[in-house]
Amino acid sequence: MRIKTWHQLCLATTCLAFSSPLHAQSDSDEDVVYVTAARIALPAEQVTSSITLLDADMLEARGASFAADALRAVPGLAVSRSGAPGALTQIRARGSEANHVLVLIDGVEASNPFTGEADFSHYVFDDLASIEVARGEQSALWGADAIGGVIRLNSVRPEAGVSAGARVEAGSFGTQRASLRAGVSSDDHWVSASVSDYRSDGIDVSGLGAEQDGYENTSLAVSGGLPITPELRLEASARRIESRSDYDSDTDYDGRLDNADLSADGDTVLARVALLGEHQWQALRLDHEAAVQLTDDTSQTFSAGNRTARSLGQRLQAHYEITGHWEMGAVQHRLTGLIEHDRDRLKSDAGPGAGSNQSRELSTDALALDYGLSRGAFDLTLSVRREAHSLFDDSTTWRLGAGWDVEAVGGRLRGNVGEAVKNPGVYELFGFFPDFFVGNPALTPERSLGWEMAWDQNLLDGAALVSVSYFESELDNEIYTDFSVFPATALNATTQSTRRGVEVFGHWEIDPDWSLFGSLTALESEENGAAEIRRPERLASLTLAWTPVDGSFSASATLDHTGDQTDTDFGTFQPVTLDAYTLLGGQVGWDVRPGIEIYARGDNLLDEEYQDVFGYHTPGRGLYFGLRLSHG
Repeated sequence: MRIKTWHQLCLATTCLAFSSPLHAQSDSDEDVVYVTAARIALPAEQVTSSITLLDADMLEARGASFAADALRAVPGLAVSRSGAPGALTQIRARGSEANHVLVLIDGVEASNPFTGEADFSHYVFDDLASIEVARGEQSALWGADAIGGVIRLNSVRPEAGVSAGARVEAGSFGTQRASLRAGVSSDDHWVSASVSDYRSDGIDVSGLGAEQDGYENTSLAVSGGLPITPELRLEASARRIESRSDYDSDTDYDGRLDNADLSADGDTVLARVALLGEHQWQALRLDHEAAVQLTDDTSQTFSAGNRTARSLGQRLQAHYEITGHWEMGAVQHRLTGLIEHDRDRLKSDAGPGAGSNQSRELSTDALALDYGLSRGAFDLTLSVRREAHSLFDDSTTWRLGAGWDVEAVGGRLRGNVGEAVKNPGVYELFGFFPDFFVGNPALTPERSLGWEMAWDQNLLDGAALVSVSYFESELDNEIYTDFSVFPATALNATTQSTRRGVEVFGHWEIDPDWSLFGSLTALESEENGAAEIRRPERLASLTLAWTPVDGSFSASATLDHTGDQTDTDFGTFQPVTLDAYTLLGGQVGWDVRPGIEIYARGDNLLDEEYQDVFGYHTPGRGLYFGLRLSHG
């Protein structure tokens, strides 16, 4: 089925699901703000990019332990998990590579400084308030890595007074989960803390019927804010994630997984300190942000309990951001200026005399501007960024967007075009593992040029919203691994990679007790006419939630479909097709009394056999039972 045909099907499905007279935007929609759209809080009605927000109620309805499974609800995002929970989990946005997506956790860049990629296998947080996803080329605002988009995970901030919560859960695959969080908030300050622990015996990922590959994860987070002066406040946050994953590997290099006594330990720290201020100068309002952010990641691998390698990556980032807001007649203006410095330090250690031992330091300096104009129904945005990298030529990225509210039908037309860049990672440049891979210092940055057109439609007096987007992107200098030589190495493709697709997202507040949201995606991602691996051509998701206002029971159900996708059989180095699959999930809760809930939930209830990565087996049906406590 070609894109045009799928586009028509998406529109028809949308009309059937949400058919009704058209109405203007509701007051509640006007309260929604996005951060990924402009680096500052921007009202939804001024945004020109395609952004999806999963709020606390949506995350609760999804009932997912891992953030990656909640993200299956977002159009354009494909999840690739190499087996069981705790195994490498990648997110691809709009057909981009996994390392083309910038991931922020409480504002801190979360990608591993050594690999240049965020591994979603370790994001099993119990304190998430929302997830915000901006799709498309975003480098002009957020720098390299944001070719496919930006994913921002936001922690809960305590409401007024004292609040606390706890959870315990147990179920299939020897899974045990526990968490505790508490917070205090007043008019001018707040502080919160949380700790969570997740353990699972796992499954045998190789499928050979031997030992199970387990996983352990402990996460600790603290954050707070307080005023220094009436116009200046201090905010800080820190999160530590410790993990241990068992895994199988191709130990005899025949392209098939073997049972092996292998494990990996991870220790990640994400920290941020920021000064935020605002003041008025005549008709000009100025907002300031000066921040220092740290990403510290240590990874170690073991074979039969003996350490085989260790990598240490540290990213120190500092920036100053100033935004001016002013009005001239009926026109509202805003202009943000950004100065940013990023320094990465990396070290690899595989034992005395190992060829892969090395130490590197990279740095980037950037200047950026973001301008926004609003005049009645019309909005215009323009962003430009100039980066100077210690290894590569200076680069300029940009983005231009516009939006127009068509009040007569309660809709909004959006469009944007932009260019993004991704610098080669340290592993791709300097990796040295003579048995299978050697890096290529001659690599050049990847560049992507893309555009999109979108229509947002409010229905049912603002109770429902449907958004339809069409996008196209062209990627030059795509970095790939050449397995035709030994050892394999990284190269820039001489041909162009093209991506185009249709995305649909809908959300319907059926009545005070029932809500429904879902998405559809059709994608074509090709390199020199061949389908790129692990990019499903079709994605679909549906979540139905029942939360009675005056009842003691609640329930939700999720349905996530991943279509056929291409992968590589590393035994023959030939393309293979991974069959489509559908995951059914659900949960039921009972409020025994205010603040005490007993619940049961299930994953993969149809016991579907599927693979996201060729040769890596995944869990079957899982059932879990838990208790939640809350106060405040």
